[in-house]
Amino acid sequence: MQAPEWREGRRPLDMEAQQVAQVLRLFLEETGERYSDSSVRHLPIPAWGGNLLLRDPLLGDSAPIRGVFWATPFKDDIVRVAAFVIEGNAQRLGHGGRAWDRFTLAAWNEGYRHVQLEVKAANLDAQRFYEARGLTVRATLEGYYQSGLGYMMRGPIRPPSEAKDYSP
Repeated sequence: MQAPEWREGRRPLDMEAQQVAQVLRLFLEETGERYSDSSVRHLPIPAWGGNLLLRDPLLGDSAPIRGVFWATPFKDDIVRVAAFVIEGNAQRLGHGGRAWDRFTLAAWNEGYRHVQLEVKAANLDAQRFYEARGLTVRATLEGYYQSGLGYMMRGPIRPPSEAKDYSP
């Protein structure tokens, strides 16, 4: 099996039922959060460079989805990360950093200069990942996650010339 790679994905609304099921499984297994098919399908994620799926490149659309990075234009010059999850056995291999780099390049080229997202308060690894990229906690979110407290984080998108390599 070849190492998975991030590829631009379809809008969630255009995904096949089995692909949505894979995304739902990823969220449940990796975050403990349970979402419905319709809540995923109706996320306002456009087809663009901030809509990424982690898959084996040789298998194309038939490859299992091993990671999801979905971002959407939010307001003014802010883009919002709506979903970011990577299968457990594919974590800590640099996939998160590569997704972030692809996303920030696409966002910068579209004119976005800030990023906002929500993260579980208990997910310290994710918070460190985002803090290393310049994001800070701006608000506490009670009732946002089914399983507990969350934070809203926001920060600048670095210009491509200032991007860092976060690979292991």
